[in-house]
Amino acid sequence: MNKDAKNNFLVKENEFTRIKKIIGIVSGKGGVGKSTVTCAVARQLRDMGYQVGILDADITGPSIPRMMGISGRCDEDETGIIPPESSEGIKVMSMNLLLESEEQPVIWRGPVIANFVKQFYTDVCWGELDFLLVDMPPGTGDVPLTVFQSLPVDGIILVTSAQGLVSMIVKKAYNMACKMDIPVLGIIENYSYYRCPDCGRIEKIFGESRIDEEAEAIGVPVLAKLPIDPMLAKAADEGKYFAFEEPINVEPLVRNLFDVALFDLDGTLTDPKVGITTCVQYALSSIGIDEPDLDKLDDFIGPPLMEHFMERYNLDEATARACVEKYRERFNPIGIYENEKYEDIDKLLTCLKERGIRLAVASSKPKVLVDRVLEHFDLTGYFDVVAGSELDGSRTRKSDVIRYAFELMDEMGISHSNPIMIGDRKHDIIGAREAGIPCMAVAYGYGSMEELTKQHPDFIAESVMEIADIIR
Repeated sequence: MNKDAKNNFLVKENEFTRIKKIIGIVSGKGGVGKSTVTCAVARQLRDMGYQVGILDADITGPSIPRMMGISGRCDEDETGIIPPESSEGIKVMSMNLLLESEEQPVIWRGPVIANFVKQFYTDVCWGELDFLLVDMPPGTGDVPLTVFQSLPVDGIILVTSAQGLVSMIVKKAYNMACKMDIPVLGIIENYSYYRCPDCGRIEKIFGESRIDEEAEAIGVPVLAKLPIDPMLAKAADEGKYFAFEEPINVEPLVRNLFDVALFDLDGTLTDPKVGITTCVQYALSSIGIDEPDLDKLDDFIGPPLMEHFMERYNLDEATARACVEKYRERFNPIGIYENEKYEDIDKLLTCLKERGIRLAVASSKPKVLVDRVLEHFDLTGYFDVVAGSELDGSRTRKSDVIRYAFELMDEMGISHSNPIMIGDRKHDIIGAREAGIPCMAVAYGYGSMEELTKQHPDFIAESVMEIADIIR
């Protein structure tokens, strides 16, 4: 579709609304659990710290309010219709929120229904949203056409199930999106399998999945294969939260959203193994512990030093503090330079800066030492803010360092509405979650894949430049 022609159909959003991305949730046929998937995607994005709304465009069969635990009617003021929020803070607008009763039928023709969908965008005060998910009715009729023409849709997710018609179903919706010049971000296969709760055996109720080959044929990623789970149906009926064990890959949705990237130092920007492990070895020898194998001390790379001495060797606070002092006795003049910059770090940071992303360091290492490392490797100029701990042992928790970095940004007038933490250990993931921001784990550092995946990071980068692929 010609871009100028498409722009002529676009309707103007409510003047009190600011939405960064509009994502359509689409299926080629009914009965594939599209509304369930919409709620699951919304909740996962909300858990990552994003502001999320759902526009229930299935006017004649709205189910989103009940699934999100919302009842009653919505309010209205001088700004427009006010969408109610779920208990998780997800805003919802649906026809059921305008009716006297949710059982009241909507018996309208297509053009009237399509007009109401537009009003859910123009007359609703959505406020500030990172994502507005549009749950569309199945097929390729009036409402999908209206949404694609009238709303500035950034992309769609196709939802299907594992059955013989999958090829036709997927391609119908895909071809419509292509004709309307709407990017297809990925496919989610719902009802992919059933896992017996007693023995764990997996049954393919609808037959073997063909979604991988269909996705490859049209050149889009599979974002998830979600199971049949009776507990999900029960939770949906009761309007309660239900989390799939299988996470949905939302990486294609969040591209272009980050405005600040906070980097851990050790194991993320630089490889400090020799310096850190040798200095730990030196400190342990001062209290009579002999550890000749430096590889066995890799776990000291990343976490707060004093806490890790206490945890690893069951030391009391005074002994651990003495170990830290002994560690610094060697580290400050020697160990700090027994370090290497990871290949492509300069290329990565340059790339992110060129995209307009502000950069910061958030390290549990004392800031004075962080500064010396950055200066040594000529990295200082890339970063707007450098946050670390204090030499007295305060502010070592990663969440506190992240919050301190935000305080420094506030003082400098730097926006950080959509930040992401990047690090190689579980402490980075936990700290980001405590600070309420998304986290990317890097698999090339010192956290094992088992350690990282156990903490469920939002993204995992296998290499330095894959960070750039994710933070678009």
